[in-house]
Amino acid sequence: MSLIPNVYKSTDPGAPQLSGQPGSMAMLFDALLVDGYGSGANQKPGMGWTKAFTGSNVRVFRNASIIGTGFFLRLDDTAQRSALLRGFATMSDIDNGSDPTPATSLKPTGSRWDKSSVATAEARPWVAVGNERFFYLFVDTSGQLAQYGGGAMHPHYAGDITSLKPGDKHHYVVSYKGSDNELSSSIGYGLRGQSGWSNSFTSDTSTSCFIGRNSAAVPGAIRCGLSADGLYSSGSFGSSSQYPPYPYAANNGLLYAPVVVFEGPYAPRGFLPGLYAPVHRRPFPEMTVVSDVGGLPAGTQLLAKGYIIDTTGYSETYHGQVLIDIANAW
Repeated sequence: MSLIPNVYKSTDPGAPQLSGQPGSMAMLFDALLVDGYGSGANQKPGMGWTKAFTGSNVRVFRNASIIGTGFFLRLDDTAQRSALLRGFATMSDIDNGSDPTPATSLKPTGSRWDKSSVATAEARPWVAVGNERFFYLFVDTSGQLAQYGGGAMHPHYAGDITSLKPGDKHHYVVSYKGSDNELSSSIGYGLRGQSGWSNSFTSDTSTSCFIGRNSAAVPGAIRCGLSADGLYSSGSFGSSSQYPPYPYAANNGLLYAPVVVFEGPYAPRGFLPGLYAPVHRRPFPEMTVVSDVGGLPAGTQLLAKGYIIDTTGYSETYHGQVLIDIANAW
């Protein structure tokens, strides 16, 4: 498989449905990560992960073991409305492995990803972008996409970040919603940025993801947070009313920054792969593909993706936007 990502949408022909029913996220992951979906001209391949173990509404997937860490992602989708995820460096069976991420001491049941606000078979829109090392998943948890567009979608992700450490073997992450409770007001914190570099990530509401080990490779997964240049205050990327309008007058173009993953104050570990934060307030319509951005390789295409934090419904204040590279390997 290629490290150039694929884009998947719930509106694609043959795409699996996601709902509040047990097993719906497991079937979605089967299709996105491994099997693909559709047929003929509408066929979409999986991202290139493999399926290591399968149980009743429980799955273990593995990312690329040669060009990636080969980390294992366990999905427990036995409940309604939400699923529980945890990463491992190795696994001996469907339940047991080394370097649990998040560590069981931090999160005994795992990282909760909400599927739907209701425990019914009502389908929820979703968008995914990913490759054999890493993926992003955006879910319209509350079913308000038709009214609010991408601003109704909550972000999730898992896989290998782009590490600053040469030879890093533990830079796999699992995103965190900001709470252990279903459909709480802390939701979508996987892409909640913190202003500046001086932040500590010791609480649930300051945590965006868990990483396998710290940069010194000390055993035990740790909490991580995010930031990006130009972030005016803690919250969604691309949401501040203080940002300059797009296009920016000086370059008649886009201002943007990579999203940095921090282990602690002034301790960057790496970057979320293929992801940029615009230094403008939601500069593009939802799902717009932006071409030939200054400072990036010729032919680069960025997908504008809206998302929301801090509410199960919609809030103009928390409606952000990120730009995802869909043309280059990451």
